[in-house]
Amino acid sequence: MGNYSSEELIKYINKFSEKRIMVLGDLIADKFIIADPERLSREAPVLILKHQQEKILPGGGANAAANIASLGAEVDLLGVVGEDLAAEALIEELEERQILTAGVFKDRSRPTAEKTRILAGGEQIVRQQVVRVDKVKSFDISTQLQQKLNSYLKENIASSDAILFSDYGNGIFNQNSTAQFVEAAAAAGKESAVDSRYQLNQFKGAVIATPNLEEASAIYGRELRSQAEVEKAGLEMRKKLELKYLLITQGGDGMTLFAPGDKIEHIAAANFSEVFDVTGAGDTVVGTLVLALAAGAPAEIAIRIANYAAGIVVRKSGVASVTGAELIREVNKNDS
Repeated sequence: MGNYSSEELIKYINKFSEKRIMVLGDLIADKFIIADPERLSREAPVLILKHQQEKILPGGGANAAANIASLGAEVDLLGVVGEDLAAEALIEELEERQILTAGVFKDRSRPTAEKTRILAGGEQIVRQQVVRVDKVKSFDISTQLQQKLNSYLKENIASSDAILFSDYGNGIFNQNSTAQFVEAAAAAGKESAVDSRYQLNQFKGAVIATPNLEEASAIYGRELRSQAEVEKAGLEMRKKLELKYLLITQGGDGMTLFAPGDKIEHIAAANFSEVFDVTGAGDTVVGTLVLALAAGAPAEIAIRIANYAAGIVVRKSGVASVTGAELIREVNKNDS
């Protein structure tokens, strides 16, 4: 636990429900088709699956928003969807979680980004993913949509405590738009966190960024193999990207925080022995982190809270989220 008591962490977790976070990101409809294997096809050596049910869950930036809402905060979500059934199902799912969707704009020229996973297996066993089909158009959004998002952000950011930029490379963040979004957040004096898949260097000047090891290696230009290499790269990247904090997440090896004054702090992963499924764990980390910062937690405490949240979510199947009560239980359990 380092020098921080569980009471100190819980004090900030209890403030989560008073906060509102703005999330601007690439929205993805995660579609799950659940089916039972029936027999082999006569047409080809493939399984025939009998359709049982299907559901659409929030993915990409919408999953980060769902994680923050699950922790008890209000979420004002901004993004772009198509004019299609996937968009309707996704928005319905978001509204069911009390996520504000007034900033979700429709674009007739592109379908809603959709990732369809087909899961097979009977009732009694863990269902396995058989295949995934992605329907994603990643060209830049139009200038008109960019302006709509920017105006919404500027008009509404004052009522949020912090903003999260969730970039999955689907076109919301580009050479023109990203700097405008980051500047609008800075002008409003709000904490801004960035989770960017491919273009973190566009988010110069954000408060905190959370690349994983693979993303950090890509930005740095070579694979980071040891903790010493991670630390050398992190110090350089934090300065180059003009970030206040840089957090490199390292899966089973925990996470390393780079702070002003060239401070480095490494924390081990919470319960990595019980990993079941790492899907969406990055969204959980960044969502919890931005919420803890908004609640006034110093970065060193915020990363510990986020680490516990990651420790819970990897024990769950699929794209999952964590509640405030679960987080408090986890902190207490580990404070021995």
